[in-house]
Amino acid sequence: MTKAPDRRGPSLAEIEEQLIAGGEPPLLLRRKVVGGLVAAFVAAVIAYWATSDYFGISYTIDEEPFREWVDSFGLLGPLVFIVIMALSVLFAPIPNAPIFMAAGLAWGPVLGTAYCMAGLILGSAMAFWVARRFGRRHLPRLIGAKNAARVDSLVLEMGGRVVFWSRMIPAVNFDWISFVAGMTAIPFRVFIIYSALGMLFPTAISVVAGDGLGRDFRITLAAGGAWVAVIVISAAVYWRRRRNGARAA
Repeated sequence: MTKAPDRRGPSLAEIEEQLIAGGEPPLLLRRKVVGGLVAAFVAAVIAYWATSDYFGISYTIDEEPFREWVDSFGLLGPLVFIVIMALSVLFAPIPNAPIFMAAGLAWGPVLGTAYCMAGLILGSAMAFWVARRFGRRHLPRLIGAKNAARVDSLVLEMGGRVVFWSRMIPAVNFDWISFVAGMTAIPFRVFIIYSALGMLFPTAISVVAGDGLGRDFRITLAAGGAWVAVIVISAAVYWRRRRNGARAA
């Protein structure tokens, strides 16, 4: 008896392997870029150690005037900040990193991260719905009907993992992901939950780095080290799986 063909389609693991094996690697996972980031971080640590120990240069900022100015707005201050954070997402590509660091300097790591996350989630939701309302119908026209169907299939197969890992890479301006997701078939609930989970780590790292500017610059360096470490680990996993995929092919 002839065995019926398997019509279930490729598994999640197979789809991921196909994505890794083909195409250009993401910018922050390319070997030269990763090597440059590591070299730049090591150079920054050496420069800090040399200038602070031998020349007595202090890199700590007096955060009190800035915090007093922020506190003068009362409850309005955090609300205005959250709105600004949300608008920075909606009107990409306004860079988020300086805003994250300012939040750390003004409110510290806990409240700063909370306010940033509130603004990011609000802005991501708005960008998602703008794209879904006005851009979804144009996706097949922009990239072709077959490619649009493939994108939808990929998003539905991988679910929130696509959103989560695209948000997790530090220093990537992930605002555009909200617009792209809005033009796919991913459910809003899945998008917003995995967006929040994926944004939490890089946002907290940036806020802690800002808080370190007002406390101890070594905190900022440690946050930068965590940022570089995540990039190195992500690149190592990516290239290992890419190499394994090439051998299997």
